[in-house]
Amino acid sequence: MRVDELIRYSRAFYPAWDDAYAEELRQTFALDPKAKIKTLSKGQKARAGLLIALAYRPELLVLDEPSSGLDPIVRRDILGAVIRTIADEGRTVLFSSHLLEEVEQVADHVTMISQGRIVLSAPLDDIKASHRGAPLTEIFVAHVGTAAASDPEA
Repeated sequence: MRVDELIRYSRAFYPAWDDAYAEELRQTFALDPKAKIKTLSKGQKARAGLLIALAYRPELLVLDEPSSGLDPIVRRDILGAVIRTIADEGRTVLFSSHLLEEVEQVADHVTMISQGRIVLSAPLDDIKASHRGAPLTEIFVAHVGTAAASDPEA
């Protein structure tokens, strides 16, 4: 299957699909419409997946570790698309990530979870203000301790 075929195929499932927006995203993400999906890099596949997720303009967009394992340029593209979705369209995005510096770029409200329990949940501005502007990573460590913070499964 090629990128253009994936777009046509996906469009059939979403009555609200926006062809112009899908094309804008395809160009923004520099995806060759004739490229075969199986030949795309991991980053290009992530961009294609995000294109499909955004092109029907969902009210709620759930992204679980969307930039995990991707190079900095692809992470920037994905975060940029998420930020535009939030800012330009006012949509709700549930963004799950272990990369707290990314969370700081996109979040209005932050919920920190450690070992399956919520340890902090508040608007980002309130969290930053109550911790003297410290980075979220430092705030997370302060709430869960260094042992839990260094455990990737925490």
